[in-house]
Amino acid sequence: MPIFDHAWAWIIAGAVLAGLEIVAPGVYLLWIGLGALMVGIFLALAPEMAAAWQGLVFAAAMLGSVGIGFWLQRRTPRQPGEEMLNRETQALVGRRFTAITGFELGRGRIRIGDGSYAAVSEQQIQVGDVVEVVAIEDGRPKVVRTQPLPESPRAGPPLSDAPPSVATRSDPPPR
Repeated sequence: MPIFDHAWAWIIAGAVLAGLEIVAPGVYLLWIGLGALMVGIFLALAPEMAAAWQGLVFAAAMLGSVGIGFWLQRRTPRQPGEEMLNRETQALVGRRFTAITGFELGRGRIRIGDGSYAAVSEQQIQVGDVVEVVAIEDGRPKVVRTQPLPESPRAGPPLSDAPPSVATRSDPPPR
């Protein structure tokens, strides 16, 4: 007597597969597990179902649940900024950075945050030039030389020109 002739075997297998989705998320085990659960329910209602019919019901239930899953995922509205998920380099387009090497043969490096990235350009760019990312080509930012952004106006003159080690009016009095 094969093990999958019992409804409980299908139900337990379905629950285990759906539970494995928590350990190895990928959205596929959940739907396969739902297909197995459906076979267990059908087998509980018709205990004399042949193994071939169980396989057919499993295939149909699994494919049906996968289709419903894809439909539900497409219906779910995307969150703002989610369109750039896993495409971080696309988010660089339109931003300005500083060249940290001169560009030779159209290739050089730019400073992005606390790292440096290889970049390409059709222009001659020198160290320290401000560049703007205009596209991503072969996974590298394509840049053009641009003018630096104007400095924001300061709220007022600095409090003191004294070095930080010298006490100033803004320092608390010694105790």
